[in-house]
Amino acid sequence: MMTPTIFTIRLPSAQRWAVYLVLAAVSVTGLAWTVLHDLLQWGWMLSERRLLIAHGVASALALVVVGGLVPLHIRLGLKTDRNTVSGLSTLGLMAALGLTGLMLYYGGEDWRDAVRWSHIIVGAVASLAIPAHIWLGLRLAKRSRLLQESKR
Repeated sequence: MMTPTIFTIRLPSAQRWAVYLVLAAVSVTGLAWTVLHDLLQWGWMLSERRLLIAHGVASALALVVVGGLVPLHIRLGLKTDRNTVSGLSTLGLMAALGLTGLMLYYGGEDWRDAVRWSHIIVGAVASLAIPAHIWLGLRLAKRSRLLQESKR
């Protein structure tokens, strides 16, 4: 006899840590490259090239882990109307990063500078928005748990 599976919005531990590690890798490599290339203007050094490659690989993995959130986490979040503003905002930021990343790689030179700065700004905002979404979700879950315990 099969027992019914109860789905929760909270990610399984392995998936949660994969999301955290991959998104941290994308953020750290992108921010480090921006600092070295744009702020310090080191020039095209080997470390910059390696950072850009690491950022590209982490970005491809980010598309996979974010896509993996759609079947349960995002769908259940929308159905239960929990943390939807920060969740949809974060998802929109991720979509904008994916689109601007593709435009940087495949787009024309006449748009490159504007797209690059858009990608950098959206990436910086996403680096703050994702932890905010996680924090809000944990806070809402704790509040919900406390409310259920007080009803008992």
